[in-house]
Amino acid sequence: MHDELEGIPAPFIVDTLRQLGSELWESIRLSKRLLDGDSTIELSSIILPPSHVFALSIQENLPNDSSMILWPIHDIIIASHCSRVSSLPSSSIITSNSPTFNAVPLSVPYPSSLRLILRYVYTQDTASLFHSLLAPCIKHSPKHFRRHLSRVIPRISIVKFPNLKLPTILAKHCPTSILSSRLQLVRRLWENAMALGIEDAQLWEVLKMASNILVHALQIRRYIGYGI
Repeated sequence: MHDELEGIPAPFIVDTLRQLGSELWESIRLSKRLLDGDSTIELSSIILPPSHVFALSIQENLPNDSSMILWPIHDIIIASHCSRVSSLPSSSIITSNSPTFNAVPLSVPYPSSLRLILRYVYTQDTASLFHSLLAPCIKHSPKHFRRHLSRVIPRISIVKFPNLKLPTILAKHCPTSILSSRLQLVRRLWENAMALGIEDAQLWEVLKMASNILVHALQIRRYIGYGI
């Protein structure tokens, strides 16, 4: 647990972080753009500055090349959700005269797929995660079905996802290559979450449901022969 949280009831911490999640994620989004060299971002616009930066080496299918991804984070969020991440060093105060962050190396199986997991950890938004995983597939579905999903997904519960009849719709309208690539992304997110030690039943349910929908859709295409 974060040292500054000693003695504070865990339910209060969880509830407070959930309320601040979207604001914290917006600070992460702006900080990421700043780190990536976006000169339009002013440090003063980052209301809740990150405490550290994860430095991730990318070596996914690149045996002769590698590069680095930098992801700003708040140590309190990581400490609250990621049990397999080692304790982070003390953070320095970030001021307008010192736009620096403490860099900490992090190893996950798929660094380039970390963004969706981090966004979920911050926002706890299952509907947004579910939509992000399947959005490239859904856009190939009929317009009336897309409109239906846009109304339903934001207020739907995890247990109702199977009733959307998505596999059949996606099998008929979405190319196999896209279905396969999204299934690969789901599995990468799953491995990253395991590596970080995230214990969140809602996250696992979303990933499992997305995987089942995509696998089912691929099976339907294979057996009915909707083409490639």
